[in-house]
This record gives sequence, C-alpha cells and structure tokens, in this order.
Amino acid sequence: MADHEEVVVADSQELGSVLGCSEDVLADLKNSGVLASNGEAWNVGPAREYLRDAAWADEVWF
Repeated sequence: MADHEEVVVADSQELGSVLGCSEDVLADLKNSGVLASNGEAWNVGPAREYLRDAAWADEVWF
C-alpha cells in the first residue's frame, strides 16, 4: 500500500522537483489518478512508489 505523504508546492515545476520527474510525466500521473491533490496539498506517496517501480523496470507505463 502506498504511503500517504502530502506536500504543498507552488507550481508543477516544483512538484516535478519533489518527485524527480518532468511536467509531462506529472500530467500523465495526474490523468491516471496516481497523483492526487487535496486542495493545495498533493499526496505524492503513490506517485513516488509508481516512479520507483517504473525506474526499477526501466520505463514509465501508461
């Protein structure tokens, strides 16, 4: 199960820095429901797990 880890960021560039991915990947994560916001806070736990698994498999799945 994914960790519930919330961060507050100013924009998608800063959110990309937190997760270590591009804005294009962020858009895909948001559209697929892996990355969700709660007002100004973003729950990045599931996205971190997804990106870790994708890096292990050497690709991003969408």
